[in-house]
Amino acid sequence: MTEVATPVRTKESAMGDVSSPRLHCSVLGSLEVRLAGRRAVIGAPKQRLLLAILLCHANAVIPSDQLIDALWGETPPRTARKNLQVYMSALRKIVGDRISFQGWGYRISADREELDLLRFLELGRSGRAAVRSGDLATAAALLGDAVRLWREQPLEEFCHVPLVAAEVGRFTELYLSIYEDWVELEIELGRCVEALGSLDVVAARFPARERIAAARMTALSRCGRAAEALAHFEGLRRHLAAEMGIDPSPVIRQLYQAILRGDGPPPARLPGLAGVARPRPVRALANRLPRDVDDFVGREEEVRRVLDEPAAVTVITGGPGAGKTALAVHVAHMLAPRYPDGALVIALRRHGVPRPAADVEREILEGVGLEVAGVREDDVLASVWRSWLADRKVLLVLDDSPDESSVRMLLPGTTSSRVLVTSRSRLSGLESVARICLEDLSTSEGVEFLSRLIGRDRVAGDLPSVLRIFRRCGLSPLVLRLLGGRLAGLRHLPIGLLAERLERTENVLDEFVAGDVSLRGRFEESYADPSWPHRAAFLALGALDGPVFGHEELVTALDGTEGPGERVIESLLEAGVLSIPQIETDAIETDAQVAAHSLTYAMSPLAHRFAAELARSGNR
Repeated sequence: MTEVATPVRTKESAMGDVSSPRLHCSVLGSLEVRLAGRRAVIGAPKQRLLLAILLCHANAVIPSDQLIDALWGETPPRTARKNLQVYMSALRKIVGDRISFQGWGYRISADREELDLLRFLELGRSGRAAVRSGDLATAAALLGDAVRLWREQPLEEFCHVPLVAAEVGRFTELYLSIYEDWVELEIELGRCVEALGSLDVVAARFPARERIAAARMTALSRCGRAAEALAHFEGLRRHLAAEMGIDPSPVIRQLYQAILRGDGPPPARLPGLAGVARPRPVRALANRLPRDVDDFVGREEEVRRVLDEPAAVTVITGGPGAGKTALAVHVAHMLAPRYPDGALVIALRRHGVPRPAADVEREILEGVGLEVAGVREDDVLASVWRSWLADRKVLLVLDDSPDESSVRMLLPGTTSSRVLVTSRSRLSGLESVARICLEDLSTSEGVEFLSRLIGRDRVAGDLPSVLRIFRRCGLSPLVLRLLGGRLAGLRHLPIGLLAERLERTENVLDEFVAGDVSLRGRFEESYADPSWPHRAAFLALGALDGPVFGHEELVTALDGTEGPGERVIESLLEAGVLSIPQIETDAIETDAQVAAHSLTYAMSPLAHRFAAELARSGNR
């Protein structure tokens, strides 16, 4: 077999340029690449794996660290990053500049004509749209084309790589739901014999799929093979009892009874079929978003990024009080009209305790009228969840996520829905997501926010005192809201007197209380979280003069608290405890060694005060 390679194209030779060799890649089976109709040989296993990962996440950036983990696991060689660059360079000789480096990861650009996966997704969307419009013949043709693109087990040679296996699982789930739609259409259009040709194979491969079992039973019955249809139900019942400990659903039991009585199967429950039986109505989610705040200030760039972001998942991170939920809800109200099937906020903690993803799925599915009480296995429930979301346009806000796993199980399997995630951590393990990290508001935004809370004249009348408070306490939205709440309730209190009190009091955290909201309470809730691993490091920060720290000072102080000092710094950056202050471009040292020694880190001034209190009290 001759290896085909193409030189790296210039920027002038764009992907759509007809003069460049046409690329066609396939991942719905074994990995295959063709250029100008000729098969390209990619023999090196790690290069094949890299290309498979990029194609599974086509048009999205995959972080270099994730690619290195996929190639070498937990013990990569010291030259891993250089080796990755060499592999990418070799791949570019085959696929050209479709592979690009985005500063923190790699991306392959492709369209639906160049990648069978994208073509499959487009055909599935178009077919389901035709079903909804009632054009069943067109829907069957489109969905059939999508089904025929699926050749075999996708990328089986890489099934041991989690980054690939997770995507293959997602694509397989979508394939099954599209196959079920298609085969039900074929049966309703009178093509039962033809449908049985594929049903015999697919039903044996996926014996727990009740829709596939029901379709095969229906087709067999309409072909005069009722005994085989009843036997298939018995096989399904035994399989579900042995493997999952559950009984078949009421719907398929009713189908069994109808065939047993000789009534024959009822018509399929497909949208667009006039006069057929309908399933029990499933209630819509509708718009369940909490109210938006009227005095939302700033974050214009972040709002614009969320609205324009093409990624289906956006992670919004920041420390306690950074305004993560407020931003997510604010933008969700703006996005909601794009998602007619519903919008809601899902709290991933209850009373500070993380909620299992299965509990969340069950609560929502039951809330819309689906019967999932008999589903006991979490992975089966997750499959029901993804199937329900597959052809809907829903906006989900996953609030206060404790870790990556709490999010992964809830993510839709298709890109028709949108997910906003808020978390104190960056959740760096989540792949193919956009990330927005919230810092403090700017001084001008802080002045505007406080003006809306207590009046412009009052703020303008003592602006120097306002700025003194900002310098001492920071500019997080929660701090400003609590400060504004205090001042609004104490209209007789000059801002200058409050600034002096905040500068001299030892218990400054106790000054930030408004009604049932307390800054100290927020900090204590975070610190008391049993799953939070940073207590020792947090106390070490409290023992230092802060809230700005030098690199060497931090390495020395944190070494041994949770591991080597530099690794601890990285974990605190990931958790949002520390941040790197913005440095003006012209102030950055050009000498790398000098820059490393001049590197500084910062934490919220009031968070540092809380850490200092804990350190002084010997709290553990």
